[in-house]
Amino acid sequence: MQARIDAPEYWIETYQPNDADLEMLYEHMIESGRPETLESLAARVIEHRVQREVANRRARASARGKVYQPADRYEAGQMLLFTASDGVEGTVLGVRPGNNPSYGRYEVIRVRIGDVEREFAAGITWEHPLSLTETDLDPKALSQRYAPIVTPPLGTRLTEERDWVTYGDRWILRALLPELNQGHRNLAEAVIMLAGEPLPASLILNDLDLDPNVPTETRAVALEMALARDERFRNVGALEAPLWTLRQQL
Repeated sequence: MQARIDAPEYWIETYQPNDADLEMLYEHMIESGRPETLESLAARVIEHRVQREVANRRARASARGKVYQPADRYEAGQMLLFTASDGVEGTVLGVRPGNNPSYGRYEVIRVRIGDVEREFAAGITWEHPLSLTETDLDPKALSQRYAPIVTPPLGTRLTEERDWVTYGDRWILRALLPELNQGHRNLAEAVIMLAGEPLPASLILNDLDLDPNVPTETRAVALEMALARDERFRNVGALEAPLWTLRQQL
């Protein structure tokens, strides 16, 4: 049986980036136009998968019968769907009063699931873990919890895709980057030389004639990638926070 989507085993042992994940990220990036960290992209993948699973669960539950909830009451003969047990179906065989006085008044239903009979609480008034089913999962919380696990395999897959490029910890679609020619790099050289100190790309951009409609973060990544390929420039900052100087100034 496959691990539940909210279980660590699903993301550690089962998850592999697929074409649907990449298509979703592609559409998101086209709409945003801004670079993102790999962990941010991983969180988006998880959130999208969980949202899709919740929608599928709800559709199946609606089509197949009533979803078991411990707070509800049931009658013999009812068909129930147990989404917390991977969506299995069961038939209520009988109902009896609960016998634990510390929980107050409640019922116990006897259910046949396949060849097995099991008992479940019903009509409860206290909070119960099974009150939260697959359809109640929090996509945002799960994305934050498992993004560090998904980041490495997602990075491996994006590295294999020609549409994606990365610099430092930021990823973006190649097609979104503005083109920087020799003239732009020459102007960047003059800006750094006049400053007399290392500069971040955001300050160098102020003197470059790049399309202002392109987000600043995207222009900065394009500039950093161009400077990294030019022997005249050196990054003396961190890869995640570059500071650019001239080789002759070192």
